[in-house]
Amino acid sequence: MPENTVDTGTKRAVSPPSADSRSAGSGPEQKRTKSQHNRLAKKRRVRKTDADGTVLEAIELLLRDTWLGSQDGADCLDAPAAFGWSAGDQQAEAAFCREPPVPAKLAGADESECELDVYVHEVTERGVGIATREAPEQLRELVMQGLRPWVFTVPFTLKGERARIRSVRHEWGYTQADLIGVTDKSLLRIEAPCKYFGQCSGCQLQHVEYKDQLEFKRQVVERAFAHANPRFGKLPVLPVSQSPLPYGYRTKLTPHFDIRKNVQPKDVAIGFNIVGQRRVLDIEDCIIGTETVRRGFGQARKAAQDKMSSYKRGATLLVRETNIPKDTLADTVVDVPVAELVKDYTLDPKSWVTDVVDDLKFRYPASSFFQNNASILPAFTGYVREELQKWSRELNTGSDGAGALRTLIDAYCGSGLFAIACHRFFEKVVGIEISNESISCAGDNAKMNGADNIEFILGDAARIFEKVSSDPSGTAVIIDPPRKGSNPDFLDQLVAYGPRVIVYIACGVPAQARDLNHMYNRGAIAIDGQVASGDAKPSAVYRIAAIQPFDLFPQTYHVENIVTLVRED
Repeated sequence: MPENTVDTGTKRAVSPPSADSRSAGSGPEQKRTKSQHNRLAKKRRVRKTDADGTVLEAIELLLRDTWLGSQDGADCLDAPAAFGWSAGDQQAEAAFCREPPVPAKLAGADESECELDVYVHEVTERGVGIATREAPEQLRELVMQGLRPWVFTVPFTLKGERARIRSVRHEWGYTQADLIGVTDKSLLRIEAPCKYFGQCSGCQLQHVEYKDQLEFKRQVVERAFAHANPRFGKLPVLPVSQSPLPYGYRTKLTPHFDIRKNVQPKDVAIGFNIVGQRRVLDIEDCIIGTETVRRGFGQARKAAQDKMSSYKRGATLLVRETNIPKDTLADTVVDVPVAELVKDYTLDPKSWVTDVVDDLKFRYPASSFFQNNASILPAFTGYVREELQKWSRELNTGSDGAGALRTLIDAYCGSGLFAIACHRFFEKVVGIEISNESISCAGDNAKMNGADNIEFILGDAARIFEKVSSDPSGTAVIIDPPRKGSNPDFLDQLVAYGPRVIVYIACGVPAQARDLNHMYNRGAIAIDGQVASGDAKPSAVYRIAAIQPFDLFPQTYHVENIVTLVRED
């Protein structure tokens, strides 16, 4: 066995011995100070957590794609189920993932020991580089031998770059690192316009041209679907619909601060977290906010600074854009036309704000959820509306011209955005929401916009179809769940009900892909006309008609995705 390899029963890549790759482990030849030994004594036991999921998925995709790139004629279904250990061998996996072959700052090593040169092979869905000490050619050789390299996650790096890093914290099968500098730059790299970029955790992609950000996000969707189910890798993902404003788009900001010992009130940092840390970076301006929100940002900072000595703990501030009547004598925006509203901001979480989407108005409490990029909402809601109209026409077999879809159900309806935006093209719309406050807002918004064919029901979306009596053959369902996605019970009920069209809107694309894979495994989604084999036969089978991403948050890794499913009859 090579002298630089530890026999753990796994297939670990062997890195050449060097000063940069010395272990932080103990040994008689290593003399350490008392403080260093104390730090090592407190070394935490690395455990696999949900937080590791995104990185581990990206690593598996990298290894699989590297393997496929070396195999003529192979497709994703031919790739090994695991790399570095046999699929399902949890003991071998743990032996590998808990034994990092490199030092790390938080594992007790000196900073000088933790500096390494790495190659960035891929970027995760969160915009973090996946790197190894092996160059691409070496990585390919290792993977083909069944070996697995140790991986580093490095923020603010791009695929193809070589970087100098400082290893900081060991995780399950990889090490988090700080970027020291980029030695070989990608041709895609540009100078970020924000002076806080590289320290602030708010934006991850300012060092990339906007057109390249859009392609990156399209690939994020593509990879998420392929990872959930290799057969989904054959599905075309449409180009990302871009935001009209790549900067100056955000209608809500929530800067915060912490009160720390021995820090004078005038020196308290107000802003957003430093990347990879729990400390706050002092930020005077945020260029992704709208002009109105940026004015409010400065006022929020000043107000907090003026009374900083009264705070015992930290706090989160709110700056939110709203629309108010030009005529200051008007009591309410309810009866004021959209054209007669002007932009303003509020700093009060208990106040009410008004958003405008096309000719529609939406009111809700400033502290509640609403999409934060008003510039793209007309296109975003318009796409959903057009998809429903298109399929209503194409599925219509009658001669009355009314369309096949007569009823719309909006699950997770919130304050009524999609239900109200689409209501004019349906005989009846039903919105379901678990929040009392949201249902109240949705009802008021429907009334304000003259949408008298909508019924909003308070109830759990997981039991939504118990309250629905419409014929599923003439019904479309919109689902827009939280980032964690839907749940198997709801999805099974959805398939059992069998609406003609489903529009699934997601802010968490991996969760969306997972949910669709659940439906596939139940035999409810056909790929190339084929369904998964199983004992139970679903009452409805769907084909994925379109996958359309939207960029609601330029300069960040976030991407929204809309999937249209049409029932096969």
